[in-house]
Amino acid sequence: MSITILQATQEIDDLLPLLDRAYWEANSIDHKDTIHNVIWLLTQEAIELHKVSIQDGHYRYEPVTETIRHALPQMRYLAENLSEVCRRTNTHKALSPALHSAITIFD
Repeated sequence: MSITILQATQEIDDLLPLLDRAYWEANSIDHKDTIHNVIWLLTQEAIELHKVSIQDGHYRYEPVTETIRHALPQMRYLAENLSEVCRRTNTHKALSPALHSAITIFD
């Protein structure tokens, strides 16, 4: 899937607060560790993307850091185990499509 730098930046910016909610709601240290790691890895990519000039936001997105590739297996794990990770319905309903969209984009 081809997206722009601006769209990729927005995707990460939308996903990070949802992951933060999931982190605080997770009741397993393993789930918290996984979510925290994904947040950290996505944040590294977001930091680099936010450095791109706004005039260049329309260019095709390509991963800036290797961290996004390391985040994908953990994002897939979260997507597959979301019912166990997110017990609250509102968080689950909001995070599921955002996570699947991000996986599609960054894969």
